[in-house]
Amino acid sequence: MTIAIVITVFVLCAIAIFLVALRSLRSHAVQRSVDLKAFRVLMARDDENFLRAKLSRSAFFRLKRQRTQVTWGYVSRMSFNAKIVLQGAGRARLNANPIVAEQAANTVALAGQIRTQCLVAYAKMAAEYAWPSLQTSPARLESQYESLRDSVARLASLQPQNSSPVAI
Repeated sequence: MTIAIVITVFVLCAIAIFLVALRSLRSHAVQRSVDLKAFRVLMARDDENFLRAKLSRSAFFRLKRQRTQVTWGYVSRMSFNAKIVLQGAGRARLNANPIVAEQAANTVALAGQIRTQCLVAYAKMAAEYAWPSLQTSPARLESQYESLRDSVARLASLQPQNSSPVAI
C-alpha cells in the first residue's frame, strides 16, 4: 500500500513537472509581473490556519487546492522571469566595466537560487495539492524575488544604453 502511494506521488510530480515544462516552452520570452503582496497572502500560514478552523473539511480542501493552483502560477512566473534574467544578466557578465560585470554576476547567482527554490516550491505544492491536510513550510521565494528585482534594477541603471531584463 505504501509503495502504491509513493509511486502515485512520483507520477503526479512527474506529470506536474512535464506540464510546467510544456507551458514554459509555449510561453513567449515576455516577462510577466508578479504581485508580491498577493503572493504573500497566499503563502501566509495564519490565513490557512484561520480557513482550516472556519471551513468544513471538504470546503477547506477545495479552497486549499485552488490556492495551491494560484500559487503554482505565481511560482511559474517567478521561475520564468528568473530564467529571462539569467539569460540577460549572463550576457552582461561579459561587460568590460568591472562594476557592471560584478553586478551581473550577483544577479545571475540570485536568479539561479530562485530557479532552484522554485523547483523545491513545486515539489511542496504538489504534495500539498495531493494531501491538502499537509502543511509544508512556505518557500522563501518572495524575499529573494524582491532582491532579484532590486538587483536587476541596479544592473539596468549601470548600463542604461542596453536593454536589460527589468520588468520583473
